[in-house]
Amino acid sequence: MTKSICYLSIAFLILVSCNSKYKYNFEKSEHGVTIHQDSLNINVEIIDDAIIHVNKILNTSTPSTIPDYVTVLEPQKVDWELKEASDRITISTNLVKIFVNSDGTITYNTKDGKDLLAETNERTFINSEEEGKEHNVSQGFQAGDEGLYGLGQFQSGIMNWKNVPIRLQQYNQEIAIPFLVSTKGYGIYWHNYSLTDFNNPENEIVFDSKAEVNNNSEDAIAPVDGEKENVAAYAAKEAAEKNIRETTFTPTKTGEYTFLALSDNNGRMRGNINVSIDGDSVINYSTIWMPRRYSGKKHLEAGKAYKVIFQNTGAKIPGKLFYNEPDFNKTVFSSTKGNAIDYYFVYGANPGEVISNYQELTGKAPMFSKKSYGFWQCRERYHNQEELLENAREMRDRNIPVDNIVQDWFYWPKGTKGPEWDRAKYPDPDAMVDELTKLNLNLMVSVWPEVKNKPLEEKYGLTKIESSNYIDIYDKKVSEQFYRSLSDSMFHKGVKSIWLDGTEPEGVRDTKVSTAVGPYEEVQNAYSLEVTRAMYEGRREEFPNERVFNLTRSAYAGQQRYGATSWSGDVAGTWEQFAEQIPAGLNFTMAGVPYWTHDIGGFFRDSKSLNPIYDSQYTNPEYIELLTRWFQFGAFSPIFRIHGYVSETEIWRYNKDFETTARKFIDTRYKLMPYIYSEAWKVTTQGKLMMSPLVYHYPNDKNTWGIKDQFFFGESLMICNVTEYQQRQKEIYLPEGIWYNFWTGKKVKAKGEITVETPLDETPIFVKAGSILPIGPKVQFATEFTKDPIEIVVYPGADGEYVVYFDDNESYNYENKTYSEVVFTYSDADKTLKVTKGVDNYVVFEDLPKEFLIHTVDQGRAERIYFQGEETTIQF
Repeated sequence: MTKSICYLSIAFLILVSCNSKYKYNFEKSEHGVTIHQDSLNINVEIIDDAIIHVNKILNTSTPSTIPDYVTVLEPQKVDWELKEASDRITISTNLVKIFVNSDGTITYNTKDGKDLLAETNERTFINSEEEGKEHNVSQGFQAGDEGLYGLGQFQSGIMNWKNVPIRLQQYNQEIAIPFLVSTKGYGIYWHNYSLTDFNNPENEIVFDSKAEVNNNSEDAIAPVDGEKENVAAYAAKEAAEKNIRETTFTPTKTGEYTFLALSDNNGRMRGNINVSIDGDSVINYSTIWMPRRYSGKKHLEAGKAYKVIFQNTGAKIPGKLFYNEPDFNKTVFSSTKGNAIDYYFVYGANPGEVISNYQELTGKAPMFSKKSYGFWQCRERYHNQEELLENAREMRDRNIPVDNIVQDWFYWPKGTKGPEWDRAKYPDPDAMVDELTKLNLNLMVSVWPEVKNKPLEEKYGLTKIESSNYIDIYDKKVSEQFYRSLSDSMFHKGVKSIWLDGTEPEGVRDTKVSTAVGPYEEVQNAYSLEVTRAMYEGRREEFPNERVFNLTRSAYAGQQRYGATSWSGDVAGTWEQFAEQIPAGLNFTMAGVPYWTHDIGGFFRDSKSLNPIYDSQYTNPEYIELLTRWFQFGAFSPIFRIHGYVSETEIWRYNKDFETTARKFIDTRYKLMPYIYSEAWKVTTQGKLMMSPLVYHYPNDKNTWGIKDQFFFGESLMICNVTEYQQRQKEIYLPEGIWYNFWTGKKVKAKGEITVETPLDETPIFVKAGSILPIGPKVQFATEFTKDPIEIVVYPGADGEYVVYFDDNESYNYENKTYSEVVFTYSDADKTLKVTKGVDNYVVFEDLPKEFLIHTVDQGRAERIYFQGEETTIQF
């Protein structure tokens, strides 16, 4: 790719003489070395002390001209040294050592010799561009005693990716981000935009029985109300042929086997894929959107005969089941296109540091407006202007805190698709937005990069990718004009953000076509990245004082820098899919993109919305309990948003108990807004995560490696989710330290598993000792002015420090240091809290003192202070 695989600058090349100790000729430059090894050129580029870029290309190949869409960090001025021996070159920075061995493999150590990562020639190759080969380039690494995380969002329920085979391909509900983080203190960014297989499996379980596949090409349900784009119009009828096969499998080794089921050669809608082993479900999907490949894992005993049943209902092929054995112990990236092995090694002392360094390479996430962290009222859909306004007014009349309301699709003129208002349904969008603004509500509108509107296409010059209605976003002029079409119809009417739906994109029927920069197959996984770039750059230029927030269904490496949040797609309202959202979101954020959300309650909810499990979402007690638990999860997700297909999702439409609990969690979210906003500041400035798995904080505690129903919200709150129907007690894991029950303030000293009560109106939340929580007053929207003080709650048992952040909530002036900070530092030995001023270029505390109520969690009396910028000490 253009920037990333260019050869080291000729101006700095120093040709090593024939007296070199090393086996091969190499050239040293200011930022690295190029090694000429037989037919292969190996380029090792030092980006900074922690980031190393490796590119391997055949000396007969020409570097790709595809642009580098992902990395933004140019090589820095770094002190490094090179030593050579006959069998290897050693490159040392202040943090890592890189050994380039004579067999072409590269090994990475810390500066003090701790093993981090080692390449292997096994599963490593560069193929010439020939038809029929599944992969063109592949790089294998050794995988040791470690947990591996990231790679994007997948619906398998798997937390730790070690040895697991996955297809990295964008699809509704699945997001491919080729960045991996290890508990050992490194990350790998695989720099290839084509379809990529991770740990492509080596073995296959063969089924002898004959399959009955779905050969019906006319299986679509008739369009509803003539709206051919309605989801129901695409959903296939349930296949009569169940396509079930079985066999016996006898493993030769004991341990955890990992599986990959190839279901179909193309994505499809509706079906069921299930792989069970001796009755235990290993892979199970029964959602409307069905991808091509599915992952699972199970512990098996050597020599034992297992009954394997493979159901692949609705597929056009019988399907195949592959596996890796327990001693696979490799990390392998294999891409279908490309002529070079291209990756970045990223070092960090812990996963948090790795991700922060990776964001130095690919860009930090900017701040969203404060209102973006509030509640989002969303449904499929408001059908006209008055219906949307009626519900907005009622939210305010009922005193339900909310900051944002969303217009889903089909606001456009009938028979078209694109950013244009149907004036029969929305007669005055300007007046609609004006009223919403008076209600202190921001409006987000759904816009797809798929356009079916000839006048609009011609007006803005929206060239499409051949065989689809998706615009050629890789064409700079087209991307600029796509932004212009949105701005004219949305932003100039006061719309604050865009819901960029369908950005995978799934609708390119012929992937052999070309784009403005080259073959579509070579760039297809990065489509969403370029859509969000066009929106971010266009809006920042045109509205420089308004922060960008966009919601999108896909993502790619580097997308965090473009003011976007991804959501988990059209998931089903089931307990199983609810439970899967948690590890899906955690691995998404561990892939370096910190903002993520989901449809609270699921998209497909009941019999009227393509989910036959529940008769009515509004009255079915099991569904309402599912919605309650999902709502609790949503309140502690980075973005807090409800949504549902053919649904009226307003919280008063369910029973009173649900509404009461929903109000409780909305109020809790808003009371935590000073904490949430301060955590967002750390996301932007330090590369932290707002939602992170326990392993992010405790990588050396192996008990955390597989935990997928607990996570941290910010640095202090550990959320423990209830994911089973009528579960009123739950086993949770407490890492080392002292913990406090968030709801009761009760101290818990135990380390390890404990049993906690889980009444339906609560989800277990624990606060670690040393935390300092800023808690605000009850408000109706995030930026509501109130004279009430911020409460500062200290959790004793360890030293702690917390920085409470203030700015204007809306602009990018923080980039010029127009913000203020109050620093709270707690000494557990002295039982004192020191309050000091950080940066103060916004509030100016001397002129506008801040009022705080300060107390420990176990102390009833609070001390009130008016902070004017001078150091203050509170004695507890």
